[in-house]
Amino acid sequence: MNYSIARISSGRVRSFLSTLISIVLLLSLGACSTAGPNSFRTASTAADLPPPRYPDTRFMVLSDTHLYDTSLGTSGEAWDAYMAEDRKLLPDSAETLSVVMDRIKSARPDFVLITGDLTKDGEKQCHEQFAAALGELNKEGIKTYVLPGNHDINNPAAARFLPSGGTESIPTVNPEEFARIYSASGYGEALYRDPSSLSYVAEPTPGLWILALDSAKYENNAGKKWSETSGAIRESTYQWIEARLAEASQKGIAVIAAEHHPIMEHIDGMKDKYPDYILDDNWRLASLLASYNVRLLFSGHFHASSIVMHRWKEDAPAQLRGKYIVDIETGSLVTWPCSYRSVSLSSQDDTVTISTARVDQLSSYAAEGRSFDVEGKKVIERGIGNIASATMKRYHVAQRDIDVVTPEIVAAMMAHYAGNAHFEGEDMLSTKGLGLMGRAVVASYNKFVHGLWKVKAPPNVELMEDNNLTIRADGSWMTIPSVEGF
Repeated sequence: MNYSIARISSGRVRSFLSTLISIVLLLSLGACSTAGPNSFRTASTAADLPPPRYPDTRFMVLSDTHLYDTSLGTSGEAWDAYMAEDRKLLPDSAETLSVVMDRIKSARPDFVLITGDLTKDGEKQCHEQFAAALGELNKEGIKTYVLPGNHDINNPAAARFLPSGGTESIPTVNPEEFARIYSASGYGEALYRDPSSLSYVAEPTPGLWILALDSAKYENNAGKKWSETSGAIRESTYQWIEARLAEASQKGIAVIAAEHHPIMEHIDGMKDKYPDYILDDNWRLASLLASYNVRLLFSGHFHASSIVMHRWKEDAPAQLRGKYIVDIETGSLVTWPCSYRSVSLSSQDDTVTISTARVDQLSSYAAEGRSFDVEGKKVIERGIGNIASATMKRYHVAQRDIDVVTPEIVAAMMAHYAGNAHFEGEDMLSTKGLGLMGRAVVASYNKFVHGLWKVKAPPNVELMEDNNLTIRADGSWMTIPSVEGF
């Protein structure tokens, strides 16, 4: 766009100014004030108690499995349109899950934790298929625990894709059906169930509670085309959480928490650009958990392998002073690099060891001499590129500028998905030769892209090793070699 204002028609001036105002508004979003980690005070009486030691426990964590039954269709105009702007390897979801199920059976952990978005879009038959897969683990004596994500319940997007090009709606599940389908994966053996949500407490091994939290807003899905992306803890659920944590504290039981939505920014600029990927009022939950000595929360949602921490310092309220909480976000099995985690808790030195593994090959690909890793990466790169390109077109960015900026955004996103992003080069987002709107987009997204490359930590957050590390009781940590399983 090498036009001067004087040479642009009045219609173009209005369009130009409208677009420029939109981008200025985008740039100003970060100015909105939000409550920080020291803003919340709880009634915790556990402030002076040392955290209970973890019992010896081994478990595995999956997230965002997005299981899709391909009998619902993988062709037609509607399917092609969906996949063109998606970041998931949906046709391979069942086979990828099968590979991980076999690895879990071989590793024989004490339990498996799945932090939401179990299905593509909450299709009832996909839930039943997923529950059947978990049932095979239960038969092997391996306990399983699930919680819902934003895709899983009352989802208006549950559909069959027709070869003719359209779609037809199919049954999804309501909260009661979700709990019934997964009665063998947490809900049936829960020590406590929250009356206001699908949150529950389970005891997978003596001396350890899982606080499984329902952060999905499925009650907001009625009348929408897609499910609500953002997440929150219901007001009455906060009271329920505190009562459960108080009991665990009194009994000397260690607690780990899990929910779908992260409780901290994993990327500098995340709240500005993608606030739906962080729990609403996130520091309220983080403070409540930490005040009762919960040190670990497992999350998902953004499909990335990322671990961050917050430590409360001397200026914090008394219930939080000197405490910390770690948000362990696990990647998706259907987004490259298709990762999952193994976690070991040690009673001897009260440490947490986390290792990350990937599914890089499938039998169906190997039989044809193909690489699931290589082809899967290309599919996700193309999906991110399509989304970035479409977004910039809406802001009237010139195609030549889109062609320059899109690969840079794709590279940053892929690095974040894999974890431990490290940039080698000159410019993460180049402005050289870009027109006005291209430069405006770069200015708007520059902070976020730098965040993806882990150049700077988000406010109040400490960046950590994302894939393989040991966390000591005092919150210090060290990188460990990559080891699949335990």
